[in-house]
Amino acid sequence: MKKNIFLIFLLVIVFNCSKREFENAAQKPNLIILSPEIAEIVCAIGGEKNIIAVTNECDYPEILKSKEKVGSFSSQNIEKIVSLQPNMVFSSGLEQQIIKERLIKLGLKVHQFYPENIDDLLKTILKIGNLIEKEKNASEIIKNFLNNLPSIQENRKKPKVYIEIYNKPIMTASAESFVGDIIEKSGGTNLFQNLPRDYCRVSAESVVEKNPDIILITCPKISKSEIKNRLGWQNISAIKSGQIYTSKDIDMDLIVRAGPRSINGIKILSKIFRDFYEK
Repeated sequence: MKKNIFLIFLLVIVFNCSKREFENAAQKPNLIILSPEIAEIVCAIGGEKNIIAVTNECDYPEILKSKEKVGSFSSQNIEKIVSLQPNMVFSSGLEQQIIKERLIKLGLKVHQFYPENIDDLLKTILKIGNLIEKEKNASEIIKNFLNNLPSIQENRKKPKVYIEIYNKPIMTASAESFVGDIIEKSGGTNLFQNLPRDYCRVSAESVVEKNPDIILITCPKISKSEIKNRLGWQNISAIKSGQIYTSKDIDMDLIVRAGPRSINGIKILSKIFRDFYEK
């Protein structure tokens, strides 16, 4: 019931917009997208033909690999972006704040999206649908997402989950981040509840002290043996029980990218967390 109420609430927000934000743009928006998760959302709602360029990291779906490139997520080619004359640029938050401000000063229309949790993701999908005239497709994505959210029993035990975003230095996600919300929605407890930033450096010793039940490693080059051999980590419960998952076990994009495929990440983690206590 709550899912349906939330869906109705989001739809009202979108369809009550009396004035489209791209009213001065061409009938068919020409988009440059600087974030892989935003590019994925645009493609999911049927807007791939509107995309004229992306950054190097935009690799899903496959069609994005053939699009013009305007640099990387953290280092964009401003001159090329301007020369392509987009009528909208879609960017992410945090480190893309500077590029957003520079492009606006150059006269480009920039929309910034940075979902911090699942609710934000759903709002973002609908907002993008509104901007590129794909509202119906966007609302279908939202409906399917909500209908497929797994039900987590309130009295079910929740494993303590450590997720490593980067290894040099060691960085993890707080419970307030999008990744942290994915873990909570899947029935786990994020190991680091409160951090100064959404994604933050932590010490190896603090991970050992907090003793996670499950370890998720998102860096593709890190192996399980490397984790097991870290100094002092041999006594961590997750390592003792073999509860270590790397990019060889899970497509980590399903967890770290805020997009429609996040529902698949939630389903995968939900099963891992459920099975952990049923063994």
